[in-house]
Amino acid sequence: MLMRLIHISRWNLLALCSLLLASLLVACGGTTGSSTSTTSPTSTTSSSSTTSSTSTVPTSQTPTSAPMTTLAGNGFMISYPQGLQLSRSGSRLVTLTANSGTIKLSIATIPAPNGSISADSLVNIAIKAEMVPLKNEQKESVPPTVTVGGASWSQQSVSGTQRLNAADTVTQSVVLATVHPGNTLTSKGFTIVYRAPKSMFSQVNSTYFQPILQSFKFTP
Repeated sequence: MLMRLIHISRWNLLALCSLLLASLLVACGGTTGSSTSTTSPTSTTSSSSTTSSTSTVPTSQTPTSAPMTTLAGNGFMISYPQGLQLSRSGSRLVTLTANSGTIKLSIATIPAPNGSISADSLVNIAIKAEMVPLKNEQKESVPPTVTVGGASWSQQSVSGTQRLNAADTVTQSVVLATVHPGNTLTSKGFTIVYRAPKSMFSQVNSTYFQPILQSFKFTP
């Protein structure tokens, strides 16, 4: 009986990993063909990497004055600047894009009953998915954990050259992952991936990504 339970548990973990990987490959696999009226970010606020073990998303200032739209997702709620384009893939994946897809933020949600998959496993799967389309990829220095929505998230970052809109573009991606609530039948794995051209990453981070992360809230 014990061996059967172990076998089922391993199978469930593999299924969850496959589900997450499939969702993230959809999110990072290519740019959209639709156009957007969003202009390039104009904020000059920059962010710098830190070597501290834990980072908290800053809430002391809002670096964008753009009107915000509220989005209710699978177990979460966010607000995002209205210039971003929204797309959904079922109930498990939400994607926001700008600049014909060169700027992108996605949030994936999968079931993780009783903590059947860890935040570290989620972030490792997601960072590998981000590296699939990259050439000359390299890890970027970021704190290993960050606080978003009152919870601790595992964090990694990678940069490399990616083919976007028929041009080679050096991009940087940041991946966050957590399991919430922990060790319950209703636990879910949450993975946030945000990406932008590295030359303008600090601008985009201040203008788009940080306001979204600051607004993130878990919902029942």
